[in-house]
Amino acid sequence: MPYLGRDWRSPGDEWVRTKEGWEKLKLWRVKVFENLNSHCLARLLRMALEEWDTCYDDLHNVHRPYIRYIRATSREQKTLTSISEAFIHLDMSTAGKDLRRFNYVNKLLKLLLCDKIAHLSGAVQKHIFGIMEDMVTDVIRSQNNVTEMRRLVNFAARALNEHRTDHIGSSHLWNSHYQSVNRMATKLRKFKVKERKDDGKLTFMDLPEECKRHIITTLPDHKDIIHLGQTSASNHDIANEQLLWKQMCFFHFNKRQILNFHNQNDDESHTDWMYIYKRCYLRYGKKEVYADMLAICRHCNNIFWQSLGHPCVSDLPPKCKILKPEEFIALFQF
Repeated sequence: MPYLGRDWRSPGDEWVRTKEGWEKLKLWRVKVFENLNSHCLARLLRMALEEWDTCYDDLHNVHRPYIRYIRATSREQKTLTSISEAFIHLDMSTAGKDLRRFNYVNKLLKLLLCDKIAHLSGAVQKHIFGIMEDMVTDVIRSQNNVTEMRRLVNFAARALNEHRTDHIGSSHLWNSHYQSVNRMATKLRKFKVKERKDDGKLTFMDLPEECKRHIITTLPDHKDIIHLGQTSASNHDIANEQLLWKQMCFFHFNKRQILNFHNQNDDESHTDWMYIYKRCYLRYGKKEVYADMLAICRHCNNIFWQSLGHPCVSDLPPKCKILKPEEFIALFQF
């Protein structure tokens, strides 16, 4: 007869029943804190409108999500940091609603849905689709990243269909994922972008060409530049400037890659940099750019968001490694 400890699901851990199922008590407490913390942030924001100088420090330090990453097991330490714990402690739900961190979370979820969704635990699966539902709600509210969110939902639907027979978890759990995806798809299908009313305030079209040019040169995605160039004749002229596409080439590709399609002896005034960018993009792809990323501290092994930082225990100068979405997933064992 097998030995059963006090809690057969995970000996030594305490569990609590929620409306979403059984969860570890220590992670449930973190979730409660996150919800309380969002109310604190809202209150501090209201206070900051009146007394910004006195509230700035409290607002900046009220919450810095991070988690200590345990690299390996030993006889003394048997537990590893799980990806479900990382999602909760790093506040991925809030990160997905942040405009600066949306692309990073979007790429992270795509990688997990691509070839790992069938091998993830039920807790991680529920976290993924819970984060997506929060992102859909925020996208509809803010009217930002609607196209990317639709692609992510369609990607999730395809992943569920591909692994409907070889997944971890019960059929009831998998059906709940289907229902979640259908709800998100319905919301996005019914959503229509509201046109801005003529309120007399300054718009992008009212800016001088120098300001427009400076804004367009900061866009890392060529699709955004092309779409912006289709809005008006003046934007079309700026979006087709050779200097802009030359900067795009040297931003996304190195010199060796560019020289495969560009002869240095050619006349610079007759060089079609848009064509060179297109050829380089088709062969090498573009560089992935994120406004905010996760990083791991080499002193204390804490994983944290770059823009928020973390309370490091070391007095040495900070030494951190930036984590791409692929590198973050590679830290965890599946």
